[in-house]
Amino acid sequence: VGFLRAGELYDPLVHGETVGERVGSTSFIVGKGLQLNNGMSFVRYRLPATIRAGEYSMDVEGLRANNPGADKAKVFGMQDGDDDFITNDYRIDIQYRGTTGSPPNAIQWRVIYGDADDLNVRYEPDTAKRFASVFLLNPATTYHWKFTWGSTVRLTMIEGGLGGNTLYDFGLPAPRGQYNPPRHVAYLGAPVGRSGNESASIAGAIYRNVWLSDRPRPATLGSALEIK
Repeated sequence: VGFLRAGELYDPLVHGETVGERVGSTSFIVGKGLQLNNGMSFVRYRLPATIRAGEYSMDVEGLRANNPGADKAKVFGMQDGDDDFITNDYRIDIQYRGTTGSPPNAIQWRVIYGDADDLNVRYEPDTAKRFASVFLLNPATTYHWKFTWGSTVRLTMIEGGLGGNTLYDFGLPAPRGQYNPPRHVAYLGAPVGRSGNESASIAGAIYRNVWLSDRPRPATLGSALEIK
């Protein structure tokens, strides 16, 4: 059973239900989780209280190398309210790029702490790191994604789920600005913004075991597949 309350949410997504809002075409896949059927579908969580520092993590299947188009396709993200995702002052944007990405199959992310027009409060890996972060992901493999934010920002991605092989782990200090969206909203995938649907969700991505909190994921939480 999942929950959504001030300070945290847990959404197993393996019981045919979600504590979030399904937008567009989505399907529950038995024994796996919730699938986004196209690049314009996503799950939205409206958080009852802003989480200024915390962890957002989940298990994802269905991510494939050389996804057609999908320039800056989003695995998950966060923002303030319902304004355009791309221009939002509190955008957190976790990407696995497709064939038109620069480069294709790269993991990349961007974090904005309060002003989308101020480069001093924008945190993201530089070009060299982005080009060194190309991974040929297998849609049959589970990948555990974890993003943390606060005085530092960091993305970790583990092949095979928790306890597996860490493929990506990179962070940056975030000394300027603060993550403080008045209307904190989180997504699996992301809504279509100014950049169009090739920079939105990833068709075929399957999500489960979602955790978003001002504290780390408890070890006792285990896997949604194990406790179902």
